[in-house]
Amino acid sequence: VVMKELSMGMSGDLETAIKEGATIIRVGTAVFGQRMYPDSYYWNENKAYL
Repeated sequence: VVMKELSMGMSGDLETAIKEGATIIRVGTAVFGQRMYPDSYYWNENKAYL
């Protein structure tokens, strides 16, 4: 498989993702630290959407 981009991993997987050839890695926590709010604050599956 030939790909221009290979996105995998996040801050905790940084070294492994690089070793595996990732071209895009999300490193938000490594750069900015932990979020002030839990993920459920942003992605609350119990909210009613209009």
